[in-house]
Amino acid sequence: MATINNLLTALPAPVALVLMLGGFVFYALGCIRLGYGAAVKGTVLDLIEQAEHEIQGTKRGAERKAWVAQMLRTALSASKWGRLISWAITDETIGTVIQFFFDRAKAALQKQ
Repeated sequence: MATINNLLTALPAPVALVLMLGGFVFYALGCIRLGYGAAVKGTVLDLIEQAEHEIQGTKRGAERKAWVAQMLRTALSASKWGRLISWAITDETIGTVIQFFFDRAKAALQKQ
């Protein structure tokens, strides 16, 4: 029993509270980013298709991706709840979401 008590009291209560709050913040941030990807799936696929039609030519994938990212950032800024979480959605997160859904769509087309 003394061993358990020593293990549990190794950290002072304020330090333990700060660590718990920090863990919660990182957990919430991860949930927001994962939820964002799931919430915009249809929009991303529509924007990718629209970019394919509007930006013609080969070797212009980076330009298409940048256009889709700009449209997603604009939609996020214009939405009611998007302004509240826009600080958590970085350009890297948007790029990862776009690439993820592009890869899935490409894989689905190759199977056909």
